[in-house]
Amino acid sequence: MARVTVQGAVDKVGNRFDLILMAARRARQLQLNVREPLVEEEDDKPTVIALREIEQGLINNNVMDQFENSDAIQKEEAEKEAISFLTELKDQEIESKAE
Repeated sequence: MARVTVQGAVDKVGNRFDLILMAARRARQLQLNVREPLVEEEDDKPTVIALREIEQGLINNNVMDQFENSDAIQKEEAEKEAISFLTELKDQEIESKAE
């Protein structure tokens, strides 16, 4: 069982309430496999990994915002490609029916 001292993480973030929000946000990313851990997992739960990342200064809200923005851009591009493909497919279907 991992033991985590959160004082270092509190010092990095500024207060324990913001730390809780940040750690929960990062733990969710790890749990859903949205992003890989930036520290060794060592069979730790996502919450422990998130706290260790915060304590080591590897993760903060700005970094997570950048992660989420890049993920949103990639998702939007994939959706545009899918729409374009489906539109092209439908146009081909309409053309083949017209012949």
